[in-house]
Amino acid sequence: MHTSTISRRDFIRVSALVTAGTVAAACAQPAAPTAQPAPAGGEPAGGAQQPTTAPAAPAGPVSKYREAPMLAEQVEAGTLPPVDERLPIDPMVIAPWDRIGVYGGTWNSGLLGKTDSAWLSRTLGNDPLLRWSPDLDVAIANVAASWDVEEDGKAFVFHLRPGMKWSDGTPFTADDFVWWWENVQGNKEITPSIAAWMKVAGEEGSVAKVDDVTVKFMFPQPAGLFIMELATQAPYVPSHYMEQFHIAFNQESVEAAVAEQKLESWMALYGAMNDVWSNPDRPSLFGWMIETPITSATQVTANRNPYYWKVDPEGQQLPYIDRMVYPIVESVDVLVMKALNGEIDMTMRHVCTPANKSVFYDNQDKGGYHFFNVDTAWEGPCIIHLNLSHKDPVKRALYNTKEFRIALSHAINRQEIIDTIYVGDGKPAQVAPLPESPHYHERLEQQYLEYDPDLANGMLDELGLERDGDGMRLRTDGEPVFIDVECIAAFEPWADIMGMVLSYWRDIGVDGAVKVIDRSLFYERREAYDHDCMVWTGHDAVNCLMRPQNYMPFIVPSTFGAAWADWWNTGGEKGEEPPEPARRQQELYDQIKVTPDFEEQKALMREILDIAADQFWCMNITRYYQAYGIVKNSFYNVPERMWEWHVSNAPGQTYPEQYFIEG
Repeated sequence: MHTSTISRRDFIRVSALVTAGTVAAACAQPAAPTAQPAPAGGEPAGGAQQPTTAPAAPAGPVSKYREAPMLAEQVEAGTLPPVDERLPIDPMVIAPWDRIGVYGGTWNSGLLGKTDSAWLSRTLGNDPLLRWSPDLDVAIANVAASWDVEEDGKAFVFHLRPGMKWSDGTPFTADDFVWWWENVQGNKEITPSIAAWMKVAGEEGSVAKVDDVTVKFMFPQPAGLFIMELATQAPYVPSHYMEQFHIAFNQESVEAAVAEQKLESWMALYGAMNDVWSNPDRPSLFGWMIETPITSATQVTANRNPYYWKVDPEGQQLPYIDRMVYPIVESVDVLVMKALNGEIDMTMRHVCTPANKSVFYDNQDKGGYHFFNVDTAWEGPCIIHLNLSHKDPVKRALYNTKEFRIALSHAINRQEIIDTIYVGDGKPAQVAPLPESPHYHERLEQQYLEYDPDLANGMLDELGLERDGDGMRLRTDGEPVFIDVECIAAFEPWADIMGMVLSYWRDIGVDGAVKVIDRSLFYERREAYDHDCMVWTGHDAVNCLMRPQNYMPFIVPSTFGAAWADWWNTGGEKGEEPPEPARRQQELYDQIKVTPDFEEQKALMREILDIAADQFWCMNITRYYQAYGIVKNSFYNVPERMWEWHVSNAPGQTYPEQYFIEG
């Protein structure tokens, strides 16, 4: 058994992490989507070329590659190996969006509080095993140089880059995958249930080393969704570093650390040291390395990774930008002021709202920035979910009456909401894939959109919902029909939107109230099926195979059928059995998961969407407005148009490592 020691510095860091409440999930893998996206079918979000091959060594120069001046100085001083020794034999080549960049500069951005690590992932940390193409069309090579699908979709062989290294210079090999599988996923204390994407039809897969640069994933049945899932996953850890915090490899030191730091368990120690945003010593494969962690009181900083494994077509090691700085602020207003003052180099997060667009537009010259367009790959900004498994049997019966939901939809003046809330930027639509998607479903998108209060009133009359003396509708038990709409104060002006929606519903005799609640309480009530009606943004409207939560009871965020989704995902141990149409959708999705052929997957998804159109589970107001980002005039290689999609870690799919600063 290998043993090593934990330094005093590590003891202090663990204490700081635990005190700050930032101990991450032990294996530090994001929650796995359970579906495979498909070609988007639209125009690319920019002009970036696909990665090519490494350039041939030029005649004459000693070095095959070039590096940033700050690294060349370290090589000259003897504190860093030459660039040729730091790069893989065949590094990944990234063709710049507009032009070859120059080295240097600091990317100034910002975080909204210490929990805003998603922006770190989207800018400096988007390097999973595979990655999304900029147009969201397919998964493409990234950490893995290539892969082979074998045994009719039951085996996947990934070819790594010989000579590739972690940020501390240690070789990155197939051993890091096997260690992750055996000691993280295989350890029930760290991982009580293995990652969902490592299972097919409830059966676990396995991971095996073929050689140092080849790793094989195997499944008992075809894993039709596996490749696309790996565009968001990193099924490996720096085993040479993490084994010192794993009790199976270093029991004495680990137990001493747990005791000294008064931690609950050794898993807390492991999780803290595996959190790349909080532990600067944890090696990574990212273009920049954390210097000041997110536990800092004021900012996160990162410096270029001297072992980053990508180059541009001229053989210059990426990234171009030297340094990243993210001030930590507690208010969106502070970020807005920083952006207006030209203190943020590039962003599309938090501040880039419809309400702020006019002030950003008027301040462009003073702030020295310009706009880029962002196309949102979600169905809409405000999806309305009635709880179809409501605990109140009278409400459950009413909400499950399709004609009631249709009447509510016809009562909504969508264009007035678009004009009032989004200054005319939008288009009435139901929850459906975008026209750019290969899964576009016109009937699902266009049904029940007409603003027709007379029609809505007639439908409610036919349902026998009589009115009281004030003209309000009564339930079958004589109580008023009253809908509590729950939302949070983030992302979209949901309270304002739903205030307008309730005014339209009152016109047809359906009363209600908007309740703005804390986000954690929102999640808690949704998971307990205690909600009446909730609103949230859309989800996957291009590659909707990834997470079709608004088309079927898929996961708990399928808020209309959270209990039905739980029943499916827990094998009946939780929640309640869905009605036949929803159960049929789940059966179809189970087929998708074991179907390797995309055209067959597409046909199965069409059946799921047909049922969604037939059932009308939830309703939408509008397609997304034209979103935007802002970028300084001295900041280059940001595409003029890109997709916003959380799964691709936008803007991560546009290769931030090739952004550069000049002037």
